Amino acid sequence: NSNNEITKQSTTIKSLKNEVREKEECVQELQTKISRLERDLSMKRQLIEDLRSRLKANQENEKTSNETLESLERKVKALAEDCSNKKTSIDSLKQRLNVATKEKSQYEQMYHKAKDELEKKDLKLTNLESKMIETECAMTELETTASQQLHGLAKQSGQALETVQKKLLLTNDKVEEFMTFVK
Repeated sequence: NSNNEITKQSTTIKSLKNEVREKEECVQELQTKISRLERDLSMKRQLIEDLRSRLKANQENEKTSNETLESLERKVKALAEDCSNKKTSIDSLKQRLNVATKEKSQYEQMYHKAKDELEKKDLKLTNLESKMIETECAMTELETTASQQLHGLAKQSGQALETVQKKLLLTNDKVEEFMTFVK
């Protein structure tokens, strides 16, 4: 009985030893798994921390980019308003330019008309000046001929006066002689 019991116990011990060995192997496998999982977990924690830091950095970047975007949108609005104002000023300047070009063409036409009239009047003036010169020449010729004729007439009248004076003296002498004769 005791031998049987010993064999039974030895078999149970062997089986228990086998179980213990299996369980130790299982524990070792589980420990390696746990160590692997702990390594994975620590790596995942590091990854999460990295992702959190990246998320914070990205959020900060997003804030700054949102601020810059808002400022750029404000600048775009201001530039759009400025462009619309400049467009209206350009349109008004174009209208002014059109009016100025029309006035310029009118003034150019008036200038050409005035220039043509001035040329015609210049021609008339030169013609009148040449006629005046001709009339002045004719006047000087008339004056010279008139003065010559007046000199000639003066000489003739002087000669005629001298002859008349001589005749008067003669008649005076004759009158005196007649008077003496009458006395």
